[in-house]
Amino acid sequence: MPRHWSWRSASAGSTARSAASTRRTSSSASRRAARSEEPQNAALAYFSLGERAEADAQAYLTDYYAWLGEETAGFIAGSAAKDPETVQQYVSAFERVGCQELFLFPSSSDPQQVDLLADALDM
Repeated sequence: MPRHWSWRSASAGSTARSAASTRRTSSSASRRAARSEEPQNAALAYFSLGERAEADAQAYLTDYYAWLGEETAGFIAGSAAKDPETVQQYVSAFERVGCQELFLFPSSSDPQQVDLLADALDM
């Protein structure tokens, strides 16, 4: 395992299931390396809320991930949480699999996304 990953596992734009798999893999590698501490873990999930949720997610994420190909970029854009219920489901799912840090990344530069996210999470 490369040294810079020896203390932390990360999953970007992933599902809770893939984050759990990454966590198990890094924990196993940590044990094999006889490390005394369990590795930290984090994941990133995209969201796009409000009236332009679908349009913003499609525009930003398909452009950002275009280098991965149209199908993959479209899959990532399609997986962005676009309503409060999905945001809550994502947070709960990552929490259930032991994710220590979940970064919710907006698919729009509109500052209102912060307020919409806070509302979705009852904050």
